[in-house]
Parts: sequence; C-alpha cells; structure tokens
Amino acid sequence: MQESADTSKLYFLYDPVSDDNCITTGGRKGMTCLTVFDTRARCFIGEIPLRVRGRVKFLFALPTRSPSGGSAFVLVTETEDYGEVQLHFWRVNLAADGMRVESDPVSLLTEPITVQDSFIVALRDDMPEVVCMTAPGLIVHRISAEAQYPQASNRFTVPGADLNHFYDGFLSKGNAYFMSSSPDGHLDHSRVHVLSLNSGGPIGTQFCQPDPQRGMPPHRKEAGIDSTAGFILLAGGEVDYGTGNVTRLTDYWVLDLNNFHWNQVPAQMPVPLIEPRLTTTNSGNVYLWGDFDEPLPGMPESGTHLRVLKITGFNTLAPPPYSQSAMYPQQPQQPQPPQSGYPGGSQQPYSQPGYQGGGYPDPNAQYTAQPNPQPYGGNQQYGMQPNAEAPYGSQLSGQQYPHYPEKEKKKDCTIS
Repeated sequence: MQESADTSKLYFLYDPVSDDNCITTGGRKGMTCLTVFDTRARCFIGEIPLRVRGRVKFLFALPTRSPSGGSAFVLVTETEDYGEVQLHFWRVNLAADGMRVESDPVSLLTEPITVQDSFIVALRDDMPEVVCMTAPGLIVHRISAEAQYPQASNRFTVPGADLNHFYDGFLSKGNAYFMSSSPDGHLDHSRVHVLSLNSGGPIGTQFCQPDPQRGMPPHRKEAGIDSTAGFILLAGGEVDYGTGNVTRLTDYWVLDLNNFHWNQVPAQMPVPLIEPRLTTTNSGNVYLWGDFDEPLPGMPESGTHLRVLKITGFNTLAPPPYSQSAMYPQQPQQPQPPQSGYPGGSQQPYSQPGYQGGGYPDPNAQYTAQPNPQPYGGNQQYGMQPNAEAPYGSQLSGQQYPHYPEKEKKKDCTIS
C-alpha cells in the first residue's frame, strides 16, 4: 500500500492469484490492478489495471511526480518458469487525476534479477534508487528509479554476509540497516547491523540502547516495521509461546538511527491487528494496516476485515510522565494453558497477508474460542481509543489462538 502524491488516495496492489488461493475472500474479483482508496470518503473508489509480466509483489511511491503531475511508483513483479524465480522492476506513472496510468509500465532493467533464496526490496530515501538484496550470501543490486530506458543494475557482493541471518532490512540515509533475529525467529531488538551502500561493506554491528523508562521492546514476531529518514518504526506483532498460544501486542516503538536508542511512543493500537504492516510516506503520514477477526457493526462476520489506521505525529518521541503511565513489561506475560487453536463460532480462518520490506520513507524528516463472541478485551468496547480507560502501556487481557495457513518465507511474501 502507498499514498498518492496529494495524500487524497491510497493504492493497494491486487493479485488475483493470491485471491484465488485465499480461503476467506471468495476467489478472484478482477485482473491485476491497483485498487484505489479515497482517504476523504474512506472507501474504495476504483481500480487501475496493470499490464505487467508476473505477479505483483511490491509497490514504492517516488517523491517526484509523473510527467502529467500525477503520482509515480516503482512496481516489482515476480515470475517463475521451470523453478527459476525472477524479479522484474517497472516504472508506473499515473495521470493527474490518480485514476489511470499515463501509459503502460516501463521496465527499469535490461534483464530481470534471478533469485534463489530470500530477498528484500526497498527504496532509498536519499536518492531515487531501488535496492534489491538477495541470498544466498548477500548480493546487493542498485537500480535507478528515474531511468528513461532499461539499464543494467549496479551489483556488488558483501563478503562473509548472509541475508538469511537477519530478521528484516531497511534503508535510510545511504545505509542498509538489518534487524537481528533470535534463534526461534523472533525479532531481536538488542543490535542492528549496518551496511554502507556506497562502500559496499563490510557490515558493522551497533548495539541498541533501551528506553530510559521502559527498557527494550519485548521480543516478537510478525511485527509491522518500516523506516523513515533516520528512524525505524515498530508496531505490534505477536509473542508465540508455541502450541498455538499467541499474545498480540499493541505498542509502538521508534529506533533512532543516530544513537541507536529505542523509545516507546505514548499510544497503543485501538485493536490488535493480525500481522500489522506499517507504511511510511513522502507526506510524513504513517499508515498502520492489517486484518482483524472481529467485524465492525453492520459488516459480515465471515471474511477478511481490513483496518487502515492513519498516524500523525509518530516522530514525537517523548513519552508521558512516568507517574501517569504503567511500566511496560520488558518480558511478555506468561501464557495460560491453551484451550483451543482455532477461532470459534462463525469466524473463518484468515489468510496470511504478505509482508513488504522497508517502504519508501519521508525524505524530510504489515482468540480463544467463545460460544458467544464478546468485544475484544473483555469489557473494553470495540473501537475504544487506546488511552480512554486502560493505562498507557498496559496489556489487554485474554489469550488469542490464531489459525495460520502454510507460511511463505517472510521476506518474499506477496502483498495483496
């Protein structure tokens, strides 16, 4: 998902193949396209067909506009022929009204990039360049996003590095920042590995410092993470205790890349999104979006329910006075014995949403079974503001037991 240049629209990639394979959406509803969400009307208003080769994977918004004054994007698609997976990179220019393309997307590369393992794709904040990092080992491809005709990528290999050792990677101010991964697959907040895109290596390690009042973020999986110039943003995620026992988190954290200090943001999600995704934008807005099992009043109980939260002021790092807040636990609460591994009632198992690597940042600055479903968090009403009754940093009650379909690799899932 990306924001339009005038902030009036959000563009979501639609992959009909993923829709066919999803058990909650009812099959494909069209061809490959951008679905357009109006941020003022707060509803989807149309589709923009995309004539490209392969399945759509990632979308990045450029800070420059198209020749007609509309939004400009870099689109990444994936093809697979006889077991060989290739990535294709396209420049997409929209018309001034934001509801159609100026012309068919133009390829940025003379040849696609062949991938054999995990990969991360991101857009730099200091220059119009896409960076594709692939395993095995660590191979970095730099691709110009402003090329007028297809060009070869600028490629280099980082000696002794392996992309599979990292949880995820992001770009900021000419560097690639790789988040550490614990042996059990949870995000490790204690250190960050830094690679200069200009020098090409070696990779250095920076140890992170805790929030002076709230310590380090709890370890987690499936968190929403993105970067904006000089910062890495972290939202939500889940703590997996095994045997289907999962606790979802609703907190926000910011890692300052100037001093590698973690700071907890004084806010919480109004609902615990399933595998939330963060999208930073050129306007400075931050969008937190994802799936939630419980529908709003008037919505059908079955199916996938998308939540899109717009966040402003995310760069306000100072927490509230300590006397006015509860200490955020540095270690997740101990789980209760699981009762069920699946949603109950008429709830349908939800599909695994895709996960995108670091998006394009701002250059200026992704249940316990109950016979009678209850609002999330016991007596907390759905849609309640995070600070309305519960103290800042407190954990919402109740264990949650999600059902997961077979997982794809985190770094190369499809966004749909």
